[in-house]
Amino acid sequence: MKFFVNCLLALFVLIIFSGQSTIGQTSQSQPESAAVVVKGKRLFYFYANVGAYTPRQRAVMASEALGRLAENPDFDVDSIRVLETASGTDIVSGSTVIATVTPDDAKIAQSSTTQMANEFASRVRIAVSERREENTASRMAFGIGLTIASTIVLLLSLILIGKLSSDLVVYITKARGHSIKGLRIQKAELIGANALADLLLTLVKFSQILLFFVLVATYIVQVLGFFPVTKHLAKAVMANTVAPLASVWEKVLEYFPSLVILVLITLTTYAVMGFARFFFDSLRDKTIQFADFDPDWAEPTYKLSRFLIIAFALMIALPYLPGWDSPAFKQVGLVIGILVSFGSTGVVSNVMAGAVLTYTNAFKFGDRVKIGDTTGDIVEKNLFVTKVRTPKNEVVSIPNGTIMTSNITNYSTLAHQRQLILYTSVTIGYDEAWQNVERCLLEAAAESYGLLKDPKPFILQNSLGDFCVDYQLNVYTELANEMPFVYSELHRNIQNKFNEAGIEIMSPQYVAVRDGNGIAIPEQYRAEGYKRPTFGVTHKPA
Repeated sequence: MKFFVNCLLALFVLIIFSGQSTIGQTSQSQPESAAVVVKGKRLFYFYANVGAYTPRQRAVMASEALGRLAENPDFDVDSIRVLETASGTDIVSGSTVIATVTPDDAKIAQSSTTQMANEFASRVRIAVSERREENTASRMAFGIGLTIASTIVLLLSLILIGKLSSDLVVYITKARGHSIKGLRIQKAELIGANALADLLLTLVKFSQILLFFVLVATYIVQVLGFFPVTKHLAKAVMANTVAPLASVWEKVLEYFPSLVILVLITLTTYAVMGFARFFFDSLRDKTIQFADFDPDWAEPTYKLSRFLIIAFALMIALPYLPGWDSPAFKQVGLVIGILVSFGSTGVVSNVMAGAVLTYTNAFKFGDRVKIGDTTGDIVEKNLFVTKVRTPKNEVVSIPNGTIMTSNITNYSTLAHQRQLILYTSVTIGYDEAWQNVERCLLEAAAESYGLLKDPKPFILQNSLGDFCVDYQLNVYTELANEMPFVYSELHRNIQNKFNEAGIEIMSPQYVAVRDGNGIAIPEQYRAEGYKRPTFGVTHKPA
């Protein structure tokens, strides 16, 4: 009996282990499956691996593809179709592959790839349609809510901008002529207070209109984007407006490094010019001195240095300007270069002549000079022309190139060296002793304004004419800029001295029959009791 019980137990254990083995084999042979789920609904299953992708990974990719199609407002569910391929049967929409049913999937499901694909496509159409309807309803409600909120924000913004604009208009109107004053550069008024106030009012109104337009346009684009039906319009508007602005912004960002270099070049040039201004002002004021450097050279040297600094800065900065490499820029540069080449000959010659005149000290500001036929004071010198103010207050501009080919007489330089000689001539008849004539001339020079006592004046008898002697009085002066007044004073004193001495000035030549003619001097200088002589006629008998 005991043996029989042991046999039954052994048989029972054997059955149990056999069953477990069968179950294990069944579970091992059972394939792993993954479902494509949309809104909690299982559409279809994948059973087999495709390459490195497991059924679960294939299900995830198919779900994502269906989600993208459902989100696309332009997607048509009727575009879903079945396409036979070498690897199985594809479920496609346009060029998008939603899923692929492989022969292994069909074998495990005990079906064909075509049958499974058609069933799956039908379920996909239904699921996508249902999801789109749900999405459309929820989006419409959400879009309406956002539209209401955007409308409130728009109205509040417009009211705020209108209030700020009105306050600014009132403030500018009250500040006209008080807080708001005209723009001036020293005493020159660029823009008056009223014109400036009107300009500010115009800017305020223009800014208000511009902000209104931007806000309304932004509002319209946003509202169009809230609804699936009009979302493509919002995208089109954004593509036609924002995209060009974004492109411009990208260009600005791309050009930013070159802009930084231009700013650095500008600041460096400004700093160098400021140092040059300080340096040459110090040379002019003699706080900085160099051997053989005339302080009068400081200003023209600064102008020349400034020109060279700016030219060098432009040469460095030009490659960083926008459009430098464009054909249009090169063509314009070529035309300008040709024009400068043909027209700069005279300019360059004047500049070179101006530099030569400056550094050879031919004349300085304020000097009395004679250039060609023009006599006057130097009032301006630059690289191109020299301006001379004549004693008649006429300003004559003479090109520096012309000056280089003309005779230059600098009276001021001679005056500073006490070597400037003024001279004038009188013609006196032979009946007057030359000692008396020279004494009168020297006395006139001694009493004249602006003439030097040392060196002493001297007299030259230039010629012995047919009727008179030409006496030339030479005097020294330091007043080169007052030469006309010195000459005038000298001539007056010469007349006075000769009249006091009773000497007739035969200039111009005076021809007369002396018998019966009065002396040719003013009456106040004639001797007391003077009577005009009568004609003397002598008859000689035949």
